[in-house]
Amino acid sequence: MTFGFSRWAEALRVAIAAILAHRLRSFLTVIGIVIGIAVVTVVAALLEGAQDFINKTAAGLGPGIVRIDKASFQDFVGDAQAFAEARAKRPDISLDDFRGLRERVKDRLLVGARIDAALPIGRGGRSLDGVVVQGGTSNISELTTIKLDRGRLLTEFDDQYRRTVCVIGKDVDEYLFPETDAVGKLVKLGGSEYEVVGVAAPLGSSIGASQDAFVQIPLGTFTRIFGTRSRSISLLTRARSDQLLTNPEVEELTRVAMRLQRGLQPGDDDDFSVTTSKSIEAFAGRITSIVALVLYPLTGIALAVAGVVVMNMMLASVTERTREIGIRLAIGARRSDILIQFLIESTLLTLVGGLIGVVLATLLVQLAALLTGFSLTVPIWALLAAISVSSSIGTIFGVFPARRAARLDPIEALRKE
Repeated sequence: MTFGFSRWAEALRVAIAAILAHRLRSFLTVIGIVIGIAVVTVVAALLEGAQDFINKTAAGLGPGIVRIDKASFQDFVGDAQAFAEARAKRPDISLDDFRGLRERVKDRLLVGARIDAALPIGRGGRSLDGVVVQGGTSNISELTTIKLDRGRLLTEFDDQYRRTVCVIGKDVDEYLFPETDAVGKLVKLGGSEYEVVGVAAPLGSSIGASQDAFVQIPLGTFTRIFGTRSRSISLLTRARSDQLLTNPEVEELTRVAMRLQRGLQPGDDDDFSVTTSKSIEAFAGRITSIVALVLYPLTGIALAVAGVVVMNMMLASVTERTREIGIRLAIGARRSDILIQFLIESTLLTLVGGLIGVVLATLLVQLAALLTGFSLTVPIWALLAAISVSSSIGTIFGVFPARRAARLDPIEALRKE
């Protein structure tokens, strides 16, 4: 056992010495592995990041919440034209749809509505552009993940009498009211002044974009001032607290009630889209699977090419060191010693290349996360897989050169100049 260990240790020492003696060749050998492993690791991080983002989006919809939209992208995976046509041809979801749906399920479901627009908001000499203005029903806080930090939420009274009051997001609060409490103050929105009655708790950011640059106003106020022409609203439903309904039951009840509201006959396709957190997660799974199906084979080809480069470099090394191999065989080295030495050498080269590739990928992912604000991390399984794959490439593609070196005839090898 000790002798066996000595042979491996000697083979490792000789392999390291050979790598260090030919630094340029070693660098050229591993560069393909570095690039290939870095690309695979970055792809894995991006796919994990995309999946995490979609899951957070699904969580943002809220558990047990069903959303009805004119058209949702998840219903048209891989068919952007069909999605565009649905957006153009389907009827807008109107206030009549909201009232009709609410009436049909009022005993079992809580129904709310929301409509969005982008407008500047200002106060004094300060102005903030691109703020999302959300016109919502008084129960919208029960159907979204928006929570109150201070002040109060919008009420049925605000909506019924179309009052010019609002709840602002954290970004709006910090920008327009850096040194004073916003509650009770006035802001200017769309030519009208609104009293701030509440400030929402921070929601954070997504893909570098803040989710706190918004203003909520009563739906009635929104429709009075901005109108609903050419605007489709979103409807949200969930089970009432006294109803023991599962999420699929809520979804089915909402769908059936909406079909009745629209007068659709059995066999007619829905002219609206239904979204739940589960459907968003399923959509994310399909998208990431498609992307992975395309990208991973491409990166696999790149690694195979890098493996061929390793094999060719090792064959060149065998040819260059033929006389050295002959001397070693002549003084008693076994053919297995030569085989092990070259296998260790190729495996070490690709393993080092894999480690460098992992480090490079980690730096690139961290840089991308810093620049975009997107939550990106290199998954542990990707790191382990990258190291395993890189060392396996060295072993697999190093077999042929190692066998050629081990099979050299000592006498012929010694004649080699």
